[in-house]
Amino acid sequence: MHCQKHVKRAGLGFLLSLPLILGGCASNSATGPVYDPFEKVNRGIYRFNTVLDDAIVQPVAKGYKAVVPDLVETGVTNVFSNLGEVTTIANDLLQCKFSQAVEDTGRFFVNSTLGVLGIIDVATAHGLSKNDETFGQTLGVWGIGEGPFIMLPLLGPSNGRATVGRFSDGVTTAYTTQIDHNLTRFSAQAVDIINTRAQLLSAGRLLNSAALDPYQVLRDFWVLRHRNATWDGQKTVAIGDGTTGDELDELDELDELDELDELDELDELDELDELDELDELDELERQDEA
Repeated sequence: MHCQKHVKRAGLGFLLSLPLILGGCASNSATGPVYDPFEKVNRGIYRFNTVLDDAIVQPVAKGYKAVVPDLVETGVTNVFSNLGEVTTIANDLLQCKFSQAVEDTGRFFVNSTLGVLGIIDVATAHGLSKNDETFGQTLGVWGIGEGPFIMLPLLGPSNGRATVGRFSDGVTTAYTTQIDHNLTRFSAQAVDIINTRAQLLSAGRLLNSAALDPYQVLRDFWVLRHRNATWDGQKTVAIGDGTTGDELDELDELDELDELDELDELDELDELDELDELDELDELERQDEA
């Protein structure tokens, strides 16, 4: 607590500007309703993002997943995950999570060396599990309210606090600060986006097929994830009196249901084949009788 007081004072000048962004909602509750005063605009941006995703990003991601071997895709994911450790370590320190900062630094060092620049996740196999800390979460720990929910063009769901954090975290993202060549930097960012989108193909399909209101489901799911990440299990997260943190596993359950549906379809095909075989046997019996 003593450390956090000093950290808060050090960032006071920056935080004084936050009311302009987070104004209108001072709540930092883990269970409050979603503050969505710009819902009409947000829904318009969501539709724009969906059209763009359907027309460009998703087809490219499908092609990427079809062409790139799973082993290579895993390696690419690991590399970008390893680069993100720098951001996590910085926010560990800002949240005074010193023991976690030591572990995450060790994880970054192990994967960057033994893991060949992060291609292989050696650290996880040796008990150094991955943590994700962002400046948006740090602001929440410092007591800054969530602010309004915002659907960002191209970038997707966010809120006032997370949006400030997103741009601040960009300073510590290795490939955005260490690569001077613009084309190379933009290419790296594009690969990161496509690789991430490729991993979300099944979740996006389930969201669109299962939800009566995909915008609301995506919004509530994102808010729950953000709150859960901010409070690290120290508080029970929920949205008002409705959706709770227990529903974070719903997409996984839908995945299982989707797999069961596929199995049912296969079973139906097998049953049809069996019926065809029985028809053939009946026909042979009739021929024998004749």
